Amino acid sequence: MSGDSCGLEERTAALYTTKETRFAFRGRTFAFALSQGLFSAASIDRGSSLLLKTLSKILDEDRARGAPAPETVLDSGCGIGVLGICAAAALDSSRVRCQDRDQLAAVFTRHNARKNNIPPDRLSAHTEMLLASPPEARWDLILSNIPAKAGKPVLEDFVIRSASLLTPQGRALIVAVNPLAAHFRLWIAKAGAPLLREEQGPGHTVFMYGHNPLGNNALHERGGLWDIPAYRRAAGVYQLEGVSYELDSVYGVRDFDQPGGAVRAGAKLIARWGARLLPLSGAVLIHEPAQGHFPAWLIKYLAMLGAPLPQKVVLSGRNILALEISRRNIAKNSQNALEIDTVPLVDLALAWEQAALPEGCRLIAAFPEPVPQAARPFWEGMAPLLAEGGAGILCLPAWEAARSDREKHPSLARLFEAAQKGFRAFARRKSNPR
Repeated sequence: MSGDSCGLEERTAALYTTKETRFAFRGRTFAFALSQGLFSAASIDRGSSLLLKTLSKILDEDRARGAPAPETVLDSGCGIGVLGICAAAALDSSRVRCQDRDQLAAVFTRHNARKNNIPPDRLSAHTEMLLASPPEARWDLILSNIPAKAGKPVLEDFVIRSASLLTPQGRALIVAVNPLAAHFRLWIAKAGAPLLREEQGPGHTVFMYGHNPLGNNALHERGGLWDIPAYRRAAGVYQLEGVSYELDSVYGVRDFDQPGGAVRAGAKLIARWGARLLPLSGAVLIHEPAQGHFPAWLIKYLAMLGAPLPQKVVLSGRNILALEISRRNIAKNSQNALEIDTVPLVDLALAWEQAALPEGCRLIAAFPEPVPQAARPFWEGMAPLLAEGGAGILCLPAWEAARSDREKHPSLARLFEAAQKGFRAFARRKSNPR
């Protein structure tokens, strides 16, 4: 990673860090930055602690019987990087790959690795889906504190595919909440993998299972996450402001059953004041589109008006699964082929430092998830990306919207707003000061 990129990540981590904590593992004390925007913001969670306690026992047992230490390690769903960083420190010759579908998690994992003097050649962090890796990769050790809210089909799929990605002597070590323990036993058996160990704590259970030589890795063979049925949630027809659109949804992304309040507020604003914002002759940027309700609706709304479609749609946000399902939902609702780009991005508030985003946007619509204690300058992020005369729309819960509405910017003139059951949407026009 270049010095500029590293500096940007450090500034990002500084913006999002809400607390620092210490954690002891195998005689070493680690320092971890935590964030309200990521899992376990108050401390290292009990599930991770139990998994690492079990791992420490296993490493001692391996050493006592002269077994080789794991050399290739995958921390799948890494969060802030606790499991991968502790494993890298304990296993001197290991190479650890950390992965998470949240761009902020990858940033924090690299930040915490630097805090604990784990070099990049020992640990790398990637924004990618669970178990994604180079096709030839096989792992001596897979670690995961996989969230229960991922959905049972996703959890089952993880167990089955992970068993096939282990080396012949490899092991997977995962932790789950106790109410799901019986399901994990069944899934491990279904995977054809030997259950090697089970350790139960007050709220969590750790499972260790081995390699299934007859399994296959569907993500590698089929070339993409979307082709794995476990991640598909539902397909339906929805309606906003009198306009219907089709939408497929997936596990792991918000607004799976209906458009959220922020989306409804944004659609209301467009429908009420669209004549002042349209047509959209240039690029459109949608930040944090979730399942894609707003961009899918916008395409159908423009078609209903007979207005030209944007020349390009750019989707940005932290969750790469959300970007992919949104991209597919835009295409599903467009009769014409659209140029659609996806850009993993922590926060539009940092967009002036992100070269991957287009300048000269005719419309930017942002639906950022609130992160307590992170004062993000949203309008400052939008201003340099908007074309002269372009409009920015910011859709937020009412409590955070009030703060952002007070944020001033010399080139953005306030236009109008709309409210929807605890959410507000604001529009501002780009007009360079004379």
